[in-house]
Amino acid sequence: MPVAHRLKCAETWGGNEKIESLVELPGLRAWVHSVPAGSSDAGGDVHHVSVCPSCIVSRVALADVSGHGQGAASVSAKLRELMQQHLTALEQTGLMRDLNHAVQQGIADTHHATMVAVGFHGRRGLLVVTNAGHPPPIWYRAKREDWSWLEPPHRAQRSIAAGTPLGLLPDISYDRKIVKPLAGDLVVLYSDGVSEATNRNDEELGGDGLMALARRLGPRSAAAFGAALATAVQDFRGGTVANDDQTIIVMERVLPAIDTRSS
Repeated sequence: MPVAHRLKCAETWGGNEKIESLVELPGLRAWVHSVPAGSSDAGGDVHHVSVCPSCIVSRVALADVSGHGQGAASVSAKLRELMQQHLTALEQTGLMRDLNHAVQQGIADTHHATMVAVGFHGRRGLLVVTNAGHPPPIWYRAKREDWSWLEPPHRAQRSIAAGTPLGLLPDISYDRKIVKPLAGDLVVLYSDGVSEATNRNDEELGGDGLMALARRLGPRSAAAFGAALATAVQDFRGGTVANDDQTIIVMERVLPAIDTRSS
């Protein structure tokens, strides 16, 4: 069973280490599963989760840093610092701008990083997604029993990374997607080590294959679906060794329990 962690107000949690944990946020549950490639306990995938001081705005960010070691650790530390600075902002504009500048300046010789960041307003129920060259999230809408890519509406090609990776160009603005998930909805973030997993025949899973796995597994809780998806990707690989870090983050929209006790 994954370790459960309930984030406190004004807390930021995460890093680039191997982990499997269920994180409780205001209006969301997030299952985080990250496995670095090889024998290391730390890799190039960086994940961070935060809650603002008023426990209203939550943020989940997943970055894939070019390289491992000190570069990934430095980006992880910088991302944590910036998420603390932008705790109360629902959108990722300032966070993306500042992290793009930091990576462009060459944090520990890191050349670029892709990242997808999600801001969630617990009271309004709004979820804002911003993508910097990262594989697009998958959204399950429970009421419609429908799976789809969570991307800006003008994107013609689905399952392809959107936006410009952090650190490549100055003064970049990023598209955003605003949705209002309902209770039971799932939003799945993942690194390209998942979507680009290969089997014994050197065939790549790809975006379409990942979507097919999600549809076949069906809707479950964040932890149950995430664990099943990680197992399904491992089964697809058929025993071959992963050559890239793999991170899966499943967010589940939950509603607060109604207190039915009489006053």
